Amino acid sequence: MGIEKGIHGTAADNYTDFEKIRLVLNLQGAVLKTMAELVEFRDGDTGGHIERTQRYLGVLLGAMIEKGVYKEKVDEWDLWLVINSVQLHDVGKISVRDSILQKPGKLTDCEFEEMKGHAMYGETVIDKIGNYIKDPVFLKYAKILTGNHHEKWDGSGYPRGLKGHDIPLLGRLMAIADVYDALISERPYKKAFTHERSVEIMKAGRGTHFDPALLDLFLEVTEEFEVISVNYKGGLS
Repeated sequence: MGIEKGIHGTAADNYTDFEKIRLVLNLQGAVLKTMAELVEFRDGDTGGHIERTQRYLGVLLGAMIEKGVYKEKVDEWDLWLVINSVQLHDVGKISVRDSILQKPGKLTDCEFEEMKGHAMYGETVIDKIGNYIKDPVFLKYAKILTGNHHEKWDGSGYPRGLKGHDIPLLGRLMAIADVYDALISERPYKKAFTHERSVEIMKAGRGTHFDPALLDLFLEVTEEFEVISVNYKGGLS
């Protein structure tokens, strides 16, 4: 009783309600950021994949606003929360064994099936986070990104094999940011491609892997993507 009174009757009283809320939000943000960095580290990537993909998505969103692409949908979003929710897009990889995440060669069919499971497991993790963090909008965005960034425009992606506009727009956006970064980055199973080669591969995926309208936007801002890929090689700042 005396300890509780000491805690709640001294330091806590020095903060306004607004400051208390800010402190809680900062703590929540720090915990989520640390979780994301741990997943990134387990994936064999200490090169800032999360920060780069956040910035790529910011570039794409800016281009969408400028060109009026999917304007009605974008107008509904809290863009700050969208970009911040990107940090959880690969959180489901905590369910994947290190021997698979860091395998230097091609995955077997069984290993690939386990890897694919990270998308839906990520949704489960975010649901669990929701039991403690009461921010339904942020978690809604995070869940959409997590569960849909491996879907493909032609329906050949995973985990649900969604096709075309049935894939949530946030998932279609995240696919572009995620794939570009995977291409330009070194991974345990591959060397890094050049920016030019990465753009060629992305272009070839127009209408199969990627939403044509979004891929066209990407092709207009590839120089900005390249600058980000060069300037943000470290971990999250």
